[in-house]
Amino acid sequence: MNATKYILLLSTIFILNGACEKALEETPYDFVSPDQLGKSSEQDANLWVNGALNTLNSGNFFAYAVWNRPHEMDCDDITGKDWAFSNLGAGNFLGTSAKNDLRTYWSGPYALIQRCNVAIKRIEEMTFDEAAKNNALGQLHFLKAWAYFVLVQAFGPVPIHKESIVDVGVGNVALPRSPVSDVYAYIIEELQLAETQLYSKQNSKHEIGRISQEAAKTMLAKVYTTMASGALAGAQLTVMGGAQTATIDGVLTRIPPVPLTHTKQVVAGYESFDAAAYFKLARDKAKEVIDVAKAGGNFNLFPSYMDVWSIANRNRGEHFWQMNATNSEEFGNFLSYQYVGVILPHGSIDGGHWALSDHWYDLFEEQDERIRKGVIHRYQLFANAAWQYYPGKDSLKVKNSATVPTEEGYQPTDNYAPDNWHVAMAAKYAQVTDRTLYRADMPYPFLRYAETLLIFAEAENEVNGPTSEAYEALNAIRRRSNASLQSVGNMDQQQFRSFVLEERRRELHLEGVRAWDLRRWGIYLPVMNAIGVDANNIIKRRNNAHLLFPIPEEEINSNPGMVNNPGW
Repeated sequence: MNATKYILLLSTIFILNGACEKALEETPYDFVSPDQLGKSSEQDANLWVNGALNTLNSGNFFAYAVWNRPHEMDCDDITGKDWAFSNLGAGNFLGTSAKNDLRTYWSGPYALIQRCNVAIKRIEEMTFDEAAKNNALGQLHFLKAWAYFVLVQAFGPVPIHKESIVDVGVGNVALPRSPVSDVYAYIIEELQLAETQLYSKQNSKHEIGRISQEAAKTMLAKVYTTMASGALAGAQLTVMGGAQTATIDGVLTRIPPVPLTHTKQVVAGYESFDAAAYFKLARDKAKEVIDVAKAGGNFNLFPSYMDVWSIANRNRGEHFWQMNATNSEEFGNFLSYQYVGVILPHGSIDGGHWALSDHWYDLFEEQDERIRKGVIHRYQLFANAAWQYYPGKDSLKVKNSATVPTEEGYQPTDNYAPDNWHVAMAAKYAQVTDRTLYRADMPYPFLRYAETLLIFAEAENEVNGPTSEAYEALNAIRRRSNASLQSVGNMDQQQFRSFVLEERRRELHLEGVRAWDLRRWGIYLPVMNAIGVDANNIIKRRNNAHLLFPIPEEEINSNPGMVNNPGW
């Protein structure tokens, strides 16, 4: 039986309110048969929705620290311990661990799609309040669309399962790959349906943590910008990057990024899309959300950058969609362990294998809160060892810290070395209830209002050039992080396009965005190859085969209509 078949079989629903606030407090243990579920209330429908949502915190996604490796680590900014990047992070997509990760990256979304298909059919058969019923269905249609969006970006043409195998039979699961254009058409269809069904965040019936109409609109705008940017021909983008080290006076030395201008390629499969039309659709859809916020909607940017990540603000304000977890070794996830490490009894950290490069850190102005407070500057690597500091360019501040105290708390005895232990660790992933747990309650930030603003700025620039509205959306994000504001008229269209892409890089770091931004803009290969090998000895060189992930071999072997992607 192929991967899709055995992953998609659904016999039980694990009852966990994976999206709602109460999930942060409850520890579930029981399994419930679908036949035991009621069929006449909103609560019954929500159990089906919860069963689908729980997929996100399962072994198919975040529970075992697998799914976010392919989602995150194949890009220019991410770095860390070289051994942790020996497969996917080094472009070795056919290595043993990479094949296991990519199998999960394929099967996870299909498991979610299957649960959604089963739940949709069951809820459609229920009789209760129509608005509540539609809201439950809207969450499921949203999740299906998102799952296909993940798949089509990563694998290109993929099979489309519109019904569950419970209804169509196991024998009808081995479907051929549908063209990229058909997959996107189905994604749009599902999101447009969800948009009409979901409660707005302004609706008194909307529950904190549930997917909202604004989430569907933002997701739809994100899909449109992906299609548009992928289809746009001949555009240029300037990216800060290039080689991260150079031999100077016989010494291998870390060097700052430089501006490199790339002419984008049209993404394979996107050739038939009308870039101008889809940028306009993206612009208009994002503006619908922005207009609600401007009219006094109960969501907007938090006042300061670190407010975004406080435990009290989870699922609130600008957070449109988060994957929540319980604070326990049984039901938590490894996000904080992976990105910032756990605190051991003697105070040192264990973990923190994935972080951000010096080149990423150098994108920011010194006063920008996204590095002043958004990066961990002091930590202890080993028991009873000296404290370490980051970045290395703070050496003078460290040296003078005895007489000039620093915001980072530096001490003159702090140490630094240009190695893979000294990297930019994102402080947002340290915002957990108990940092001594390997599996903690860090939510994954799938979608937030900051991205809505950046989508609007990007699309408005492509439709009308860098207008005052585009600058306003961009500056809202920079203002809250204490970054310098951009002046209307100081950039042309190409410069503004590049600046917004770099702002997405700054604002949405380690939120599953950067790798896909490079791909959708058709600059993945030149950006990665300009690095070559990064400062931590991680191979960034790529070739055309890396533009898409290989289809898992189990799927190839068991599905007669399945062929692999070029180069694999």
